[in-house]
Amino acid sequence: MSKVIQKYLVAGGAGFIGSHLVTRLLENPNTKRVTVVDNFSTGSPENLSSVASDPRLEVIAHDITDNFEVHDDFDVVLHLAAIANPSDYEVSPIPTLLVNSRGNENLIDIARRSSAQYFFFSSSEVYGSYDFIPRQGLSEDALSQLVLNQLRTPYPIGKCYGEELTKYLCRSYENPYVVIRPFNVYGPRMDTKTTYGRVIPNFIAWALQKQPLQVQGNGEQIRTFCHIDDFINGLEITLRHPAPPSVINIGSPVPTSIFSLAQLINRILANDAGIVFTERYPHETLSRIPDIGRISSLGWKPAINLEEGIKSTIQWFRTISKSYEQ
Repeated sequence: MSKVIQKYLVAGGAGFIGSHLVTRLLENPNTKRVTVVDNFSTGSPENLSSVASDPRLEVIAHDITDNFEVHDDFDVVLHLAAIANPSDYEVSPIPTLLVNSRGNENLIDIARRSSAQYFFFSSSEVYGSYDFIPRQGLSEDALSQLVLNQLRTPYPIGKCYGEELTKYLCRSYENPYVVIRPFNVYGPRMDTKTTYGRVIPNFIAWALQKQPLQVQGNGEQIRTFCHIDDFINGLEITLRHPAPPSVINIGSPVPTSIFSLAQLINRILANDAGIVFTERYPHETLSRIPDIGRISSLGWKPAINLEEGIKSTIQWFRTISKSYEQ
């Protein structure tokens, strides 16, 4: 039997994943209140425009790394706040670390006071640099193979620390917790800054402008891509499961090379500018595919194939700005 959850606190609820989650929560008539805490450094109030008039929604403009009080109890507290774009966290390493340490501790304390279930959103980046992975993909128990002292270190290190802090604090408080590890979630409302680290919006923006798609290295890097609707479906199942596992991968198990992804987007958008190859980022993992056995055991599997998902994302790009096309 699934749980009935009525009150949610969503940190980072104006971001890409967070806003989709908030929208889904408010579609449920059993939901009494959704409180969003966001400093809008990467998220936007526009992401919540479709639900802004819902009286059950409360939005607090605040940085979770600063102490704050909420005058309500919650059934579930979810930590989705993050600086997730490499171009941002390479120049802002301290805020990237603090949101997973001090911010995480502040939210866990709110969960403790409410006796709420706590969800910490980690990242597939915690697995580090795997050139070869098991046939079934990276399981939640796989070892981390991080390379330290690089520009991109603060993000995966912050997520690793956040996972450990969540585990030990929640255990000491006897609070139930779940760590979610998303694998390359994409779709409408993604960050559209065309910088390395957001491969799908980068490729779409360049293709819409009939520019060549810039592929790092030889494009043989293997990734999987999970559409936001599939991801939210998996998360919703996890939220309502009476006893979910403590660490869960959510992503597609279908591998795609970056070169094949570029070809797909060029074909969909009839972009004849082709592909150019640039220098590969050092220490970028060659392969990252999730083992989704745990989330599948709860009754979830992705339903949106990559081409279908890319087309829906392109449509969103076209609606938000005509500047992407000549």
